[in-house]
Amino acid sequence: MSLLLEHISHFDLQEVINMLPDTCYIVFDFFEGIIDSLKGILNFTFERLPYNALNRLIVYLILIFFFSLLILLPSILISKLYIAFRKSKYNELYKKYSQYVIGFLIGNQSKDDIKELKELKTKTFHRNVMIHVLMSIDKAENKEVSDKIRMLYTELKLDKDSVKKLNRRAWNKKIFGIRELSHMRVKSENRRIMGFQQKSNEVLRIESQMGLIKLLPFVPFAFLDSQEKPFTVWEQINVFDLIRKNRIEIPEFHLWLDHWNDSVVMFCLDMIRVLKQKEAAAKVMELIDHDNDLVKGKVIKTLIDLENRDAVSKLKEIFVLEELPNQLNIIRSIGKLGMESEINFLLDKLNDEEFKIQMEACKSIAMIGEFGVNKLKEKLEDADEQLESIINHVLDPRI
Repeated sequence: MSLLLEHISHFDLQEVINMLPDTCYIVFDFFEGIIDSLKGILNFTFERLPYNALNRLIVYLILIFFFSLLILLPSILISKLYIAFRKSKYNELYKKYSQYVIGFLIGNQSKDDIKELKELKTKTFHRNVMIHVLMSIDKAENKEVSDKIRMLYTELKLDKDSVKKLNRRAWNKKIFGIRELSHMRVKSENRRIMGFQQKSNEVLRIESQMGLIKLLPFVPFAFLDSQEKPFTVWEQINVFDLIRKNRIEIPEFHLWLDHWNDSVVMFCLDMIRVLKQKEAAAKVMELIDHDNDLVKGKVIKTLIDLENRDAVSKLKEIFVLEELPNQLNIIRSIGKLGMESEINFLLDKLNDEEFKIQMEACKSIAMIGEFGVNKLKEKLEDADEQLESIINHVLDPRI
């Protein structure tokens, strides 16, 4: 040991600096030797190949692919090893922090014990694992547990990490931030989350809507007021699924039927129909003359599903003015109500030149019941060949 210390004490930095040029020369000489060897291989190859630009191009491409593989294969291997290490480390930390949190919930650990963990103060990876642990444990519907977990979340200042994610350029990082803040009911960033609704990224819009529903329990659908982008079917499905799975106060959806965004209006019509909000029928009726045929089709379907018999007379009035899809909707809707009083209207449509209208009218008459079936049998006596085949098809008990 004394000899080693003596050697270190005589260590001369200047001597090392003087050696650097020689060392660099050796390294450069080594690479120069490799390059000369490659040149020799190329010259040897080209001498034995017919002189041809295509041959040279093929050889160069082979060399490029070869060196690309030499670079890519180690990179892929290192990447795989790194991912495996991170996953192993994540599982280890998840188990460790889960024990700490559960201990805190049952009273075996204090929050100060958790706050004093060194890694949680400095390392982002550890803090993210702790957020995941808190969110997974909080899935149990227990208010006392949720309150303790959310208190621990803020005490550890993990909410600041979630807010930072909202500032990241990557949209998936923003989504993580929205999910964490909405799950922990941190409302300080509501305005920023609401701003994400105007982004072109559909996934980001969906997550912001879902987050706002959780963050605004008393006005969960306030985001509809500022919905400028088309409210896609996928977004609507996600929102409806959230309503179905969570105890969310259902609003009066007729409040948004005057919205300038037709996709929002159609979503509200679907919600009124599915949730059977019959008190909205009068407001729905006002949209019967809407400019958008798609909205009008939803209006017809909604009125009938709400069993609004007063709408039938209005539907018959607008029948001749509508396009074929809405005409079929009107006929189908009258059939669903099973009103014997409307049998003449439906019988009249059997004489229409359009095959689809004849078929739908025939089905609707049959839906009225025995009275309708008897009327169809009577119609068979003077029906032409096409109408006869339609009636026989509808009355066939095998169908």
